[in-house]
Amino acid sequence: MIVLLTAAIVLYSCEPGEKKAVPANFIYQAFKDSINAQPLDSSFDNQNIFDSSRFIPAMDTTGKLLKQIDSMWHREIDIMEQVDTLKKLWKKTDKFTPEEMEAIKENVKVLDSFLFYGAATEHSGCTKKDCIIFADIIKSRQTLYLYLDGTLIDSFKVSTGIKKYETPNINVRPSGPLFTKYKSRKFPGGNYMGMGNMPYAVFIRGGYAIHGTTTGNFAKLGTRASHGCIRLHPTNARIFYELVKRIGIKYTWVTVRA
Repeated sequence: MIVLLTAAIVLYSCEPGEKKAVPANFIYQAFKDSINAQPLDSSFDNQNIFDSSRFIPAMDTTGKLLKQIDSMWHREIDIMEQVDTLKKLWKKTDKFTPEEMEAIKENVKVLDSFLFYGAATEHSGCTKKDCIIFADIIKSRQTLYLYLDGTLIDSFKVSTGIKKYETPNINVRPSGPLFTKYKSRKFPGGNYMGMGNMPYAVFIRGGYAIHGTTTGNFAKLGTRASHGCIRLHPTNARIFYELVKRIGIKYTWVTVRA
């Protein structure tokens, strides 16, 4: 579980002036076709540490919960080291191998790094079309325009927030995390292919995310219909999610505007 969570939140900030190119021989249409050709994998664990009722998308932030996890892991390491000491005294044996302890400490370092650099991700490195991936979401058109290395390569119908849950204007590098499977506890209805009602979620800022939606909402794409997040058809959400994973969140920029 720790390894899976770590993989989901390994994010780093972009050093000022850093420039990365599109991977050699990368062809977006071939990439898109390969994603669409892959069967959806719905064999995920039914539990997710971010499914806690304490975390509500569009109201809470991932940062607070990540700090709670960080504190929890540090406490667990302290407890495990104390238990190891007692075990050695009582039975002259180790409960955790040195390799296991190193792996646990490495997980904590990853989260520490994410929390340390998180505040810098909004104001360093590339911006907008200067980033390799640029998602320009225009609410009046209910469309996401996807740019790769400054060139418009695709567009997807979206659903942004209804009047009561208006999607705010946003102009940032996504803060993450990224999840293949996610289910909102505030608005729990629906479940797409066993991946919750927010599959392929890329969290942009706080509780706002670009994510796939459920079958009953497909007909609403192109109109305002969400509770604040940016909904996509799951196929298109998967393309965006996999592209961000492939290129890197620190080379991604998202703008939401009227």
